[in-house]
Parts: sequence; C-alpha cells; structure tokens
Amino acid sequence: MNESWLLFGAAALSLPALKARLELSLAKHPSLAGHARLSRRVAALVPGYVYGEDRLFRCDGAPDEIEARRRAGFARLSALYRARFARSLALTAEAKEAISDLQFTAAYRVPFQFSRYVREHLPVGAFLEASEGVQVVDLDGNRFYDLTGSYGVNLFGYEFYKACMAEGAKRSAALGPVLGAYHPALAYNARRLREISGLDEVSFHMSGTEAVMQAVRLARYHTRRSHLVRFCGAYHGWWEAVQPGVGNPVPQPGTYTLREMDERSLRVLSRRRDIACVLVNPLQALHLNSSAPGDGSLVDSGRSAHFDRERYAAWLRELRRVCDRRGIVLVFDEVFVGFRLAPGGAQEYFGVKADMVTYGKTLGGGFPVGVVCGRRELMRRYDERRPADICFARGTFN
Repeated sequence: MNESWLLFGAAALSLPALKARLELSLAKHPSLAGHARLSRRVAALVPGYVYGEDRLFRCDGAPDEIEARRRAGFARLSALYRARFARSLALTAEAKEAISDLQFTAAYRVPFQFSRYVREHLPVGAFLEASEGVQVVDLDGNRFYDLTGSYGVNLFGYEFYKACMAEGAKRSAALGPVLGAYHPALAYNARRLREISGLDEVSFHMSGTEAVMQAVRLARYHTRRSHLVRFCGAYHGWWEAVQPGVGNPVPQPGTYTLREMDERSLRVLSRRRDIACVLVNPLQALHLNSSAPGDGSLVDSGRSAHFDRERYAAWLRELRRVCDRRGIVLVFDEVFVGFRLAPGGAQEYFGVKADMVTYGKTLGGGFPVGVVCGRRELMRRYDERRPADICFARGTFN
C-alpha cells in the first residue's frame, strides 16, 4: 500500500515537468532545423557519395540528347573559365593548400554529390585586386558586377566605403594602433548610436558574432537564468550557443530553438523560468523558420520570399509583452539588416522596442566592427554590492 502511494506521489510530482517538456517539444519546428540533437545525429549518418561523369548530367533521368547537350555546355564553360581566369585560378589553387576556409567554401559551393566533379572541372577564383563603383576586378582584369554587395555590407557601392576608410585612417593616423585608450571619434559614435537605437549605453566589439555573444552573456548575468531562445532558421553568428545543430560538434543544453510566429512558442516563454533572453533576427520576416537563401539558391529555384509587415509587427508586439511579463531580455540582432529598414532600424520599422540591439559590419564603413546597445541596467558588467561578481568581457575595445 505504501509503495503504491509513493508511486502515485512520484507520478504526480513529475506531471508538471512532463507537461513543460511536452510544451517545449510542440513549440519546436518539425523540420530538422528545429531539432538540434536529431539534426546532428542524422548528419552523422548521411553517407558521402559522388556522381560519376556517367551519371552527373542525367541524374534527373534526362534523355540522351539532353545529357549530351549538358555535357558539351559544361565542357565549353570549363574551358572558358580556365582561359579567362587563369591567374585567379592559379593563385586560388596555391592558396587553398594553406587556407582552410577556402577549402570549406569550395567543397560546399554546390551539393556534395556534384562537388568533386565541379571542383575539378569548374574551379572558381577567390581573389580580387580592385573595386570600382559596384564592380570588382579579378587578377586577370575581368570585371564583375557585385550583386551581393559583399554579403549586403556595401550598400552604397565601393567608392563610398573606400572614402570612409581613407578618412578614418587619416583621422586616426596621429594616434595609430593604440589599444586600451579611445580615440575621440569613439565618443561621437557612441552618441550617434544612442540616438539611433534609443538605448542608454554602447559596447564596442570586433564583429557581429562577438556582439551577440556579449548581449547573451549580459542577459544571463542580469537575469540569473541559463537559457537563450533562438528561432528556427535564424542566423546569429557562428559561436556555439546560437548554432546548436549541424556544424557544432558539442551539444548546447542552454539553447532552445523554437518556431517563430507561433502561439506555442509564446506559451513556452510564458511558463518556463530558465529563459534569460530571446534573440530576434528581423531578416527572418522574409523566410520564417527557414535559413536565409545561400549559395544553394543558385541551384534551387524553388525558394521564394514573402513578407507581411503588419503580421510580423504584431508577432513582435506579442513577444514584447510576454518578455515584459516574464522578465526576459528581448534582443534584436540587426547585424544583417542594420539601418536598411529605417534610420532607427527594426525597432522603428516594426514599432517595437528591444532591450538590446546588436550591429555589425554595416557600421564600420569598410572596417570590421560589432556593437551592443542596451538599457543601462542590462549593460552593467559588475555589481557594486558584490565586487567579485562580474560579467567578464574582454576584447580589442574593452
């Protein structure tokens, strides 16, 4: 009898935990991107294989005539590349032996089944020697339109940013590479960033990734909570906690990846007590719960963007209300969009105030930089009542 009561009591005590776990599971996106552990396990099981030349041009079941035309067209393109980009390709091949980043990007430029053949017969140069306006020039003198604007950073064309870099170098020439102390320009930039963000304090870093790391650390420090929430598909840099799935060999128990614009996610935020902050990348409004289109979009024309400004703004307003009620720090990661949406960024465009905002290269005028803007009580890195209790941040600027 006593054992029965003990079992009944244990079951009753475990029900709230089971309910919370079920709510968390339901708030995850059903895709592999929403399940970090499962995605890593699946990735480890996917076997590597390549299409040989006999199958490469007819892997979709194309008839002989189409296969022959594809093969001939690819051969012409390969010959054209080797003739037109000879110097660029030669230096790229030499550098690839020493630069691991180049090896990785080359290997994943196209789906892995095609990668070996494409790398061998259609290599791409990785070096440029000049830019002008919206064009870049390679080592062979070929000119290209830079349609990506250096991943979106160079919005105004290269001449504008080269002028910014030259002016910045001129203004700081007398001080040189002094670290620790600040150049007077930093005070001006801090004032402008406070005006733009509408927030109290500013912290400077060397990249957008580093800025997000600091924002999350500060949120955890001040809330004394362990977990961050990111939404499925959103990119917040490459450090461990914000890339819990494929690409990160270490599990991230302090990260929840939830569905964006979903009532079930709001329910999780409303009931859990371990959430320090929520990261929002406004770029996700274009492709909810999916990764931003990358190089794969060149071989997959099925992607399409859809944007409903009012619906996304309503979601952010509801997210803001839940965060206020639960004491969760709301972070807008504007490293990608910067001030493109409005002079005040996503906060102004969507009409929702964040507790912290992060910015990246779009601020640097051609130089690498990262910034955290935040409410005064969240930016403080120490507790005067407990002098040994600090939130450590160390870098080039601090």
